[in-house]
Amino acid sequence: MTLRPFIALGLFVIMLAAAPIAAFAGDATDEPSVVEVKQTREGWQLYRNGEPFFIKGGCVVRNNISPELNDLLAELNAAGGNCIRLWGTGPGTLGILDAAHDHGISVFLGLWMEHPIGHVDSAGAFFDYTNIAAVNNQIDNLAVQVERYKDHPALLAWGVGNELCHLTAEADANTQVVQLIWRAINNTAAMVKELDPNHPTVSVTAETGDWHQVDNGTQLSDWCSNIDIWGINAYETMPLIRAKVEASPWDRPYFIPEFGPQGWWSSPQTSWNSRLEHSNKVKSDWYRSGWLDAIVAESDRCLGGFAFAWDTLDSPIDTWWTMFDHEGRPTQCIDALWEAWNGTPPRNLSPVVTGINGIEAQTVQPGQLLNVELLAVDPEGETLLVDWLVGRDVFDANGNYLWDTTGACDFLAQDAGLLYELEAPLIPGGYRLVGWARDSGGRAGVASVPFFVDGDIPDGLVAMPFPLDDYFGPSGFMGASWTLSRSDMDSPNGVCGGEGHRFVFNAPPIALWCGVAWQYPTNNWGTAPGLQIMPGGTSVDFLAWSDVPGTTLDFFVGTDGSDGFQVELAGVELPLEPTMFSIPLEGIEYDDVVIGFGWVYSQGAGPTDPTREIYISDIIWDGPPPPPPCPIDLNGDRLIDGSDLGLVLINFYSTTAGDIDVNEDGYIDGQDIAVILANWGPCPE
Repeated sequence: MTLRPFIALGLFVIMLAAAPIAAFAGDATDEPSVVEVKQTREGWQLYRNGEPFFIKGGCVVRNNISPELNDLLAELNAAGGNCIRLWGTGPGTLGILDAAHDHGISVFLGLWMEHPIGHVDSAGAFFDYTNIAAVNNQIDNLAVQVERYKDHPALLAWGVGNELCHLTAEADANTQVVQLIWRAINNTAAMVKELDPNHPTVSVTAETGDWHQVDNGTQLSDWCSNIDIWGINAYETMPLIRAKVEASPWDRPYFIPEFGPQGWWSSPQTSWNSRLEHSNKVKSDWYRSGWLDAIVAESDRCLGGFAFAWDTLDSPIDTWWTMFDHEGRPTQCIDALWEAWNGTPPRNLSPVVTGINGIEAQTVQPGQLLNVELLAVDPEGETLLVDWLVGRDVFDANGNYLWDTTGACDFLAQDAGLLYELEAPLIPGGYRLVGWARDSGGRAGVASVPFFVDGDIPDGLVAMPFPLDDYFGPSGFMGASWTLSRSDMDSPNGVCGGEGHRFVFNAPPIALWCGVAWQYPTNNWGTAPGLQIMPGGTSVDFLAWSDVPGTTLDFFVGTDGSDGFQVELAGVELPLEPTMFSIPLEGIEYDDVVIGFGWVYSQGAGPTDPTREIYISDIIWDGPPPPPPCPIDLNGDRLIDGSDLGLVLINFYSTTAGDIDVNEDGYIDGQDIAVILANWGPCPE
């Protein structure tokens, strides 16, 4: 059985930052919450400020207060929810806690512990849990966060790390290191309990981990006496969780910090390895049954759960996890929990969307016309408006989720109907067609289907053009890296634009330099192979700007040490508005690429503006797309000539020659010769 890579959520986690301590918003009489875990006659129960508290939660994957967050909290409150989950702390945490408290919602607050070497979901994770000094330093840093937020009235519990021991088989086999990771979790929990005895500690794991050499329940029982509650992230295995807990030596309660529909890791695949996604209708059934059958039905030991994800995601193409559309409209997934939590459905029900007809996960030709239909109805009988979008697939050639993809897309039609004539893209590769239906009352529904535009793409190579952030990560901080911080930002080109990066530079008036390299995989300086890209790249194009006039950067692609080439665009004075720049690649030969893009900033000694912001967005590795398919070219030289005819003649009368049977009638004969002669010459470009 292939086990799914559980969600690392590295792209959602807010890096720990030293923000100034501020007074809590709200009523000055608000007192710190007191939360207890008790074993009663009816079973285990959570008490908050002396009252029983069953978690009806949603996972929020943003890091700052905003009008959109307030809308999400209001919807959660109206649906009967009472708690949100955050994976880590950062500069925006206090604002989120205040906003949640204003809406009568508590917060399960994560203390982010760095993922160890060999973690399944964090390519390039490098934290070494055998380094006791580093572990103790991490605990000290987290203690600052505990002190900062422990008295906030919205606080429910502390999440001590997230899926820390979700390791590859090789890393999991090193049992001594694994034990040190569990000990670090326990020691962190001990720190929390010492500083804050009023809120329970939770260790969050990827499912119960019964595929590990030692399962998570046993590890927790053996090493984590300071953990009060076991948090078990689970999706399609939700019905099995209670039995797995009972089979383990864990003798305390649990809850589900993430639950939702069937994950991509166990979903059916297409012939080109993409994934088939359920419609909103099927996903809503997963949320409903997960809540009723695996959480409420087990409430003598399960303390509740958090739906993933009670939030919007960046791209309207990336629809797998979102329970809202990209503009914040609730879907049928919200309706299902609203009814489960309140006992009655919302007054206005979301559109019921069951799929897309006309392009059922098939391979099409460039420019091919297809008539497609979004299968959607409005429960109130209203006419629905549909936004049709097409975009790059959010899964790679191996069927793995592209965590950092922006789902670059195009709106084909807005405010359209259920029927649409789709013209397939001209560039070969994997795509997704998405239909978002919405009613006039502010609710929506979605279906998504993958399709493949045929083309001559060499095996194992990434086709051009492609968004660089789909593969390369800005992990290579250089020089005086302590002067830099990075955060995600929206593209100036909107929801279908590329990935945006905001760098804040803050340094004393001394001579220094710093920079960032985009690496594949992350944290790779050439010790591992880079990304295999089709030859013939023409440029790396990107948007760049700054908030301070005179900010001058050197941009580059590749390094001589890691890639055997380096191309520079030196001395670029950044404008104050988004501006397109290009690094030419003509004539550059490359095999695999480790450093796909980077920049360097240098400052001299003397008076200077100590703080400036640098913005980079929409990075594209450009080049000619793969040519259209040419199945009659039997030897792959994109010429139909005597060589191909010779292969037919050599296999004449054969019934087992495979691709040589160009008319696919199961027999090599004169008809195949006729097809070769009719198509004589170069393949179409």
